[in-house]
Amino acid sequence: MKIKFLLNYLLFGVALFSVAVQADDHLPIVSPEEVGFDSTRLTKIDSFYEQKVANGELAGIVTLVARQGKIAHFSAVGYQDVQRQIPMQTDTIFRIYSMTKAIATTALMQLYEEGAFQLRDPLSRYIPEFANLKVLRTPTSDLDDTVELERQPTVQDLLRHTAGLSHGLGRSEYDQHFVGSGIFSTETSLEEMMTLLSEIPLMNQPGSQYRYSVGPDVALRLVEVLSGMEADEYLAQKLFAPLGMSDTGYWVGPDKASRLGPVHWMRDDELVPIDEEYGQPRGGVLVEPWSVNSYTFEHEFKGGSYGLLSTAEDYWKFAQAMLNGGELNGEKILGSRTVDFMTSDHFTEQQRYSPATTWGLGFSVVDKPGQVGFPFSEGTFFWGGAAATTFWIDPVEEIVVVGMTQHMATPGTGDIRGQLAAMVYSALID
Repeated sequence: MKIKFLLNYLLFGVALFSVAVQADDHLPIVSPEEVGFDSTRLTKIDSFYEQKVANGELAGIVTLVARQGKIAHFSAVGYQDVQRQIPMQTDTIFRIYSMTKAIATTALMQLYEEGAFQLRDPLSRYIPEFANLKVLRTPTSDLDDTVELERQPTVQDLLRHTAGLSHGLGRSEYDQHFVGSGIFSTETSLEEMMTLLSEIPLMNQPGSQYRYSVGPDVALRLVEVLSGMEADEYLAQKLFAPLGMSDTGYWVGPDKASRLGPVHWMRDDELVPIDEEYGQPRGGVLVEPWSVNSYTFEHEFKGGSYGLLSTAEDYWKFAQAMLNGGELNGEKILGSRTVDFMTSDHFTEQQRYSPATTWGLGFSVVDKPGQVGFPFSEGTFFWGGAAATTFWIDPVEEIVVVGMTQHMATPGTGDIRGQLAAMVYSALID
């Protein structure tokens, strides 16, 4: 496999593997030096990932680095589709998986600003099915071995992942039941999902600990209940249109389908797509071919924990608005104090699971930079997606970074955030 990639690299040249945006009327692209970066050092991003592609370790990646609201680096390296040799482009569309969570949370917080709810409100006030939830006696108990709630899960619990909900992404009996219930079916609406969730015991008592979960799906259902709009319509009208995120949504039509490549995985040392022909790695519903490849037709599943498609440019617009205190190009999606509140520490000491990071509302937040493993500033907020997409927002250095790729079960792709952090921060000169 590596020989094949090296031959391709020599035959087609570096130009195939690195497509940089030099100028664009609708994007604030500047020279790196204008915003305090060393341009020579920033070019290492492309050369580093070009080598990964040539070695057969990575299909391709789009990276965007912005500072002070201006884009200093924006390029595409490698392939959108390795097997078909389709080059990666800066407007390639990606499944962003859990990077959906920050968007769903932001939508709900818009309604918070309108006084539609309070964070300590019990979920059952708005979703009656949750009034009679049960809790597993222990996280490994049989599904029928339950106890009563000590308190109702709240809206805040949803957004910081302390409601006791699961994500169902493991291989336990509980996870198999969770997924087998149809919660993630393409034909399951958010309203139907709430009914299914209410019939499954919580993994732990609400508020007792952090457990990564489908809380943002419930949050997006709250958006529907409180706004009277379908989730996709709300997001399109209240977030995507104001921010100019024209390539973000739950599915692509025929006019954009060619810009959506496969999710790759490493099978017998070769990058192949997750599909019926090549199969899939182990790992639950997210790697099932029907799930991975359900984005080219309109479907009922409008998830808050995952489900959105986007581009590097579109996600940068969302992230830049958050860095700007909820505003981009004169469009206000949130108040600045609300953004500050969302990116503050919402954990109790009992709920903390990391010495380096905490959770706000919809984002993980760095509170001890020396222990996080990357040179992030204190207060940096970030997250990523199951197919190795990533982003972070550094309010101290005024930096936004977006990395978009499509890989699961591919060694090394979990290091992309750290790799980009090393190269981006080492390029700072001011």
